[in-house]
Amino acid sequence: MIVQLSAGSAHVAEPDDCTRLHVATSLPTDAVDDALRASGIGRGDAEGALLDLETLRSRARAGAQEPGWDEKWTTMIDYAGTKGWVTADGAAVRAHVEYGASA
Repeated sequence: MIVQLSAGSAHVAEPDDCTRLHVATSLPTDAVDDALRASGIGRGDAEGALLDLETLRSRARAGAQEPGWDEKWTTMIDYAGTKGWVTADGAAVRAHVEYGASA
C-alpha cells in the first residue's frame, strides 16, 4: 500500500498490497507535514509520517478488490503494532516517506 502524496492530495495506491506501507512523494521534506494535514490523512514528523488509521483504512478499502482484504488489513496493522509503529492510542500508524517518487 502506497500513499501517493502531492501538495493537493493523498491517494492510496495498491490498496490490496497489505504487505508494505509507505508514503511516496516528490515534495520537499519541509512540505510533507502540510500536505499530509491538508489531505486529511495524517501528519509528518522527523521520523516520517503518522497516518490516521481510520482515514487510511477508509480510503484503502474503497479501492481494494481482493477477497479477505479486511483480514489482510488487520494483519498488517497488528504487525505494525508489534514493531511499535502504531501510536499508543491506536489512532495512527507510522510510515516512512520515499522522497523523489512521483505522486
